[in-house]
Amino acid sequence: MSTSVSSFSIRAFGQTDQGLMRSENEDSYFVSEPHQLFAVADGLGGLPEGSVASGLATEVINEYLAGLAPGDAVDFGSMFERVNLRVFEKGRSISADMGIGTTLTVAQFRQDRFHIGHVGDTGLVVFGKDSWRQVTRDHTMAQDMLDRLRPGEHAYIPEYFSHTLTRCIGQLASIKVDTYEDIIVPGERALLFSDGVTKTMEMDEIHEKILATDSPKDLVNEIIETANYRGGPDNVTAIAVYFDE
Repeated sequence: MSTSVSSFSIRAFGQTDQGLMRSENEDSYFVSEPHQLFAVADGLGGLPEGSVASGLATEVINEYLAGLAPGDAVDFGSMFERVNLRVFEKGRSISADMGIGTTLTVAQFRQDRFHIGHVGDTGLVVFGKDSWRQVTRDHTMAQDMLDRLRPGEHAYIPEYFSHTLTRCIGQLASIKVDTYEDIIVPGERALLFSDGVTKTMEMDEIHEKILATDSPKDLVNEIIETANYRGGPDNVTAIAVYFDE
């Protein structure tokens, strides 16, 4: 995908991979060139039919966009409400006791900024020449514990807390959505990803890779290859978005 808006030339590429340790791929992703919208969803492995949950999330996003003209702003509250209700209803038909669930991070680029809706621990990071910033905040037990610490305090956080969600799509009939707005500078590059990426790579390493790789497709393929070389413990999904000057 390659488009131009104002002073930006945007190049984007997304891909997903099952990894080496999972019996199926429960991640999904979505890229819309006309709406300059990108989404990553990661179905919950601890619940039934994670692939159904994430796939339904991206399917509903596509349906939602069909009602908008290219360039129209997305209403994340309305979009996520529609997605959540469909996943919730489908989950109750699959398992009345457990339901199904998925994370979901959606970013739309308009004018000079990202507008973002987010639930779970899929994420969005923006990389500049000298630094990077994570725009989204994980909805995990680990992050909640970190948020409660006072300056200078430390606490033992079990590793599995980093992957234990406190919020997801589809478990309740209504959902609270975090929304963000992030100004993009020409030359920056962004990555949307499932947690299969961060299980095998640190952001500083990805920062080096994204600066050294001129093609978003090559970057995403390298991230997937690296994750699988390091054991492929989880499904891996990434969308790279390059904002060229």
